[in-house]
Amino acid sequence: MDAVKNIGSIVQKARTNRGISQEKLAEVMDVTPTHIRHIESGHRKPSVELLFALAKYLDISLDSIIFNTTPHVPVIHTDGLSDEEAGTLAHLADLMRAEKHK
Repeated sequence: MDAVKNIGSIVQKARTNRGISQEKLAEVMDVTPTHIRHIESGHRKPSVELLFALAKYLDISLDSIIFNTTPHVPVIHTDGLSDEEAGTLAHLADLMRAEKHK
């Protein structure tokens, strides 16, 4: 797998395992959802600044991206939850992550 596709694959896996939509990630990163889709599909590579921001927000190491290792990502199951409940859970995780990075 080439480096650009590897970055996209890791970002997508970390995002989906945390229950974050592409739209939410784009909003937090201050880019368009289309840009996130292109990164995840391997059609674009993120800038260095965006790569660092993604790694920090998604709590993944740059090593996992550079050396193609699978990041440890806890899976949050939202089966049986309404969209509102899943959104609340994602928001809570965002708040906890923000507090951790203060």
